[in-house]
Amino acid sequence: MNKAGVVNSMEAPGLAGLPRRSGKKPIIAAVNGICMGGGFEMVANCDMVLASASAIFALPEVKRGIVPVAGCLPRLTRTIGLQRTMDLVLTGRNVTAQTLFEWGLVSRVIDLNDDVVHAAVQVAEEMCRNSPDALIVGRQAIRLSWETNSVEEAVSAVAAESYPSLVAGSNFAEGIQAFVEKRSPVWVNSKL
Repeated sequence: MNKAGVVNSMEAPGLAGLPRRSGKKPIIAAVNGICMGGGFEMVANCDMVLASASAIFALPEVKRGIVPVAGCLPRLTRTIGLQRTMDLVLTGRNVTAQTLFEWGLVSRVIDLNDDVVHAAVQVAEEMCRNSPDALIVGRQAIRLSWETNSVEEAVSAVAAESYPSLVAGSNFAEGIQAFVEKRSPVWVNSKL
């Protein structure tokens, strides 16, 4: 408890629950302008990040005696590497969307003349044209491989838990049938 009587429990969901989320739907961040502190932490916990070419990112907490601990540090380390994470967290310096694209955190840099939210919606629409079951299992497999210490552990977990449900589902059969018949698949809502 701090002097104001506020308890800061690290079990609290914080940051819109992103650090500890276990949902099935991909979360796409659309960043335009300044993305610092908690905003950057939220972005680091998203599945995809689209950013305007003018976007600026920073983790300035160190300048105020704070550390970004809501899931950001281990995820950033795995995504952009130890030294780059150290650079951002221990200096609090600003970096551009292009830099974070080159480092692997930003998926796409959107030209200044384009709307980053519109671009994110287009990516979501592109995803929605695919099998909802494959989206769920694919996302789960990717996140497991990112969050576990072992590739074999992640592969085994997906093979044992998720993939059998995918194969047994009607969307799997529809995808194969549509391929054979050379037509677009007609997906149904996921049961996973």
